[in-house]
Amino acid sequence: MSSATKTRYPIVMRMQGMHPRNLAGYEKHRMRSGGDHGHCDTSRMAQNRRLIGSKTWAQDAWDEIQDMRHANHLLELEQLRRRRRKTELKNALFRGPRDPWRATRHGPLREIILTVNKEWFEKDLTEFFGESGPTREMQFETRAKEWLLTNFGDDCVHARADLDETAYHIHAVIIPRAVTADGRRMLQPAVHPLIRSYEKAQDSVGEWFEEIGLRRGERRKQAMREALKHNRKVREARANGVADPGTEIALPEHREHVSPRKWRESQEIELASRDKAVKQTEETLAAEKSALADQERTVTRQQQDAQSVLDVAAAVADGRVDIVTATDETSRQDAQFDTTSPVQAIFGRALAVLRQRARKEARAELADEFAQIAAADAALLEIAKTLPNKARQRLAQARRSLSLPLNALRRRLSPARFDDVDRGSDEKT
Repeated sequence: MSSATKTRYPIVMRMQGMHPRNLAGYEKHRMRSGGDHGHCDTSRMAQNRRLIGSKTWAQDAWDEIQDMRHANHLLELEQLRRRRRKTELKNALFRGPRDPWRATRHGPLREIILTVNKEWFEKDLTEFFGESGPTREMQFETRAKEWLLTNFGDDCVHARADLDETAYHIHAVIIPRAVTADGRRMLQPAVHPLIRSYEKAQDSVGEWFEEIGLRRGERRKQAMREALKHNRKVREARANGVADPGTEIALPEHREHVSPRKWRESQEIELASRDKAVKQTEETLAAEKSALADQERTVTRQQQDAQSVLDVAAAVADGRVDIVTATDETSRQDAQFDTTSPVQAIFGRALAVLRQRARKEARAELADEFAQIAAADAALLEIAKTLPNKARQRLAQARRSLSLPLNALRRRLSPARFDDVDRGSDEKT
């Protein structure tokens, strides 16, 4: 099967520094016996395989570095004795062996990772069509081993293929051995041109994997250098007063490799922040929903009250409202609570007040008229005293026919006021 594809995926090569003290942790992670393995598929761990180096490569590398330390120390002591540098010899004995590398923040060793986007491996149809040719994983693995051994030789002490993670990839460890002019055995990363120049390493790996349809990755550092150079020229031209100095170029976005553990930690933090934001949003929505429900209930109640006002007003206009008086309201409060609306009660009390006021005004008018009748009756009594007996008797009989309705009217208006009114002697008889 041809390896050429319409979409050429870039070969990914990452190189980072490593200290000898990291060998134990590296080996524990390789064996999946410690550290963070959340990104690994436990069902596929057995498929991981060693490509270069022995099973004890890490211990062998550590022992070799310790041998370098002691061998260099013995060589230093021998040279000082030969030159009879007693003070320096004493200090060297007191100090002990030194590390066989120059102190740097990156470390003297190098870890190399080679991989491709997982889609390139997933689009391999060799096994699907039953073809006999090598799969893409096999092609990639073969090319990777050849590239490592060709460029680093025996200094590549270990390489392995990991198949239990998201994408197939290869790890390799480089111990850059060197011997100085005075015979010391050292670890010098610059002894390898591909370690000395990261751009050359990217060019080399791009050319090497081109045969299986891959290409070099983006020249980000070169694009960065060119953008910085162009922008510097534009700023200088602008400072010198050039009419059209041009425009500055946006710098390429900086990319930084993040370990799976740190990436998952950042993802967990982001998810926790999202969960917190979602929870706060849900609480806010719940509060707004509750407030909206309260507003709806308030509006509904106000609509009901408004409709009740209209209904009661119409009933008042038709004279069909049952009035709850002040005296009856206290005794019938529980019974009226469920059947009488506040609007009906208010209208009832208003009508009761109006009726009481109308009654008082009617009683006042009747009392005035009754007083006039009483005054006229008193005048008749005085006149009757001057009349003969026969005429006086007929007048008394006439007054008796009017006494019953007058007494009823007197009791209805004000019993307490009119019960004690003295009646004349003729009325008593």
